[in-house]
Amino acid sequence: MKNKKKSNIKVILWSIVGILAVVFIVARFAMPKQMNYTEVKPTISNLTTYYSFSGSVAAKNRQTIYADKAIQIKDIKVPEGQQVSTDTVLMTTVKGEEIKSEIAGEVSSIYADVNAQLMPGAKLLDIVDYSNLQLTVQVDEGDLSAFSTGKEAIITIPALNKDVSGKITDVSEEGTYVNGFSTFTADITLPSESGLRVGMSGEAKVLNQSVSGAVILPMSAIQFDDNNNPYVLIKNSNSTPKQVGIKIGINDGVHAEIKSGVTPNDIVLVPPVAPVTRPSGFGPGSQMQQGTNNTPQGSSGGGIGQ
Repeated sequence: MKNKKKSNIKVILWSIVGILAVVFIVARFAMPKQMNYTEVKPTISNLTTYYSFSGSVAAKNRQTIYADKAIQIKDIKVPEGQQVSTDTVLMTTVKGEEIKSEIAGEVSSIYADVNAQLMPGAKLLDIVDYSNLQLTVQVDEGDLSAFSTGKEAIITIPALNKDVSGKITDVSEEGTYVNGFSTFTADITLPSESGLRVGMSGEAKVLNQSVSGAVILPMSAIQFDDNNNPYVLIKNSNSTPKQVGIKIGINDGVHAEIKSGVTPNDIVLVPPVAPVTRPSGFGPGSQMQQGTNNTPQGSSGGGIGQ
């Protein structure tokens, strides 16, 4: 009988130990862990966004001369690489006819030979004005509103590792329709730069939007609820996070203008894992690749729109 009592007591004790162990394990894994937030202070800054378009350097003026009838070349008056002016005699025929240039530039290629007999339409030579270069870019129809004649652009030439300023001089009246979208050609003037060559790649940035003296936060500090409404976590006086809804203005993909909900005196808490989902349309688009010019208030910023 005594042994039976001892046995029952052991069972009860072990049961209690087991229950306590389960409670400990559940408490350890079920209780929320304290999150290590990163503290961010909103700043008062300027923010500028740009449309970005890629293209290549081209000559603004060039002429390809063709034979307008059957001819035989008697003499070629200019070599390749020579600079010519308008109305320079380039070639003569056996009948005494003169073939002249229509533009000033450099004779880049000669296709005919002396004494060659050529049919109508035969290519004779190319003249290129390398002193007047432009960047030619393709613009999606949805971004045409960003392009207007006379508007300024910042052009980056990777091969020269430098930025230059230009102006939009022409936007094509007709587009090319491919795969459900139309693209248009736009030309942007380029200044005379040493080392600039036809065919080099370039990227043009055209001003989209700009704000001055705005409350700015990193986009990594902004979160979105199940309805895609933006909010941030503000640090309370007891150091606990408080969820506050905000209104967002322009953004450059890295920083965002906060129109309401946050002041420069607040401390925003950023979770260790950045929000994954953003609402459709927030941030740079596929074509409107927005650049940034995030400058503290009172200091000068580079680029246009400052």
